[in-house]
Amino acid sequence: MNLGPSPCVYCSAMFSAHLRTAFPFLLALGLPAFAQSTGAAAPAAPNAAAAVQDQQQDGFTVVGLSVRTTNDKEAGGQGLIPQLWQSVMEGDKLSQIPNQVSEDLVVVYSDYASDSSGEYNYTLGVRVSSADKVPDGFVVRKIRPGKYAVIQSESGPPQEVIPALWTKINQLTPQQMGGARAYQTDFETYPDITDWGNVQMTAHIGLK
Repeated sequence: MNLGPSPCVYCSAMFSAHLRTAFPFLLALGLPAFAQSTGAAAPAAPNAAAAVQDQQQDGFTVVGLSVRTTNDKEAGGQGLIPQLWQSVMEGDKLSQIPNQVSEDLVVVYSDYASDSSGEYNYTLGVRVSSADKVPDGFVVRKIRPGKYAVIQSESGPPQEVIPALWTKINQLTPQQMGGARAYQTDFETYPDITDWGNVQMTAHIGLK
């Protein structure tokens, strides 16, 4: 996938070619929710996550497609997140978004009902310079400015490194993270994915 500034940044043929190898990635997407909600140990890769870094983040805008879900739903086999990813990949949908400014896929967690036990919006999209002319069916999410804990996964099979990173995050104390979670906006960034079996993700956890 090559998400660049131009409107036609996806290649449908590339999606079709990578879809079969992406299935472990899709399956892995339900596991971070399980790690967040229960603290259960997910399969861990060696050196599962890098050190925590605190970062002052400027606000920015993401346009994408969204579902409202809960961690329990994702962990219980009724998850909407893998379906969202599959729909986006099969349908070449993010190519419809104008004003893209980055090659990274961005996942936004927002509109928390409470904390990790409640409902939240999960939005898969891209960073944009302007939210003008948002296509029908897409939503606009604003990343709030402020302090974030930034933690990067290892590169590797997504079914290993993504759950391992969220398990790491779940085990961190507020002191280790640099503050208590704010549960306003969190986000993940995925650089250009050319090999679905070797994925690296960075989690940005909003702090109070």
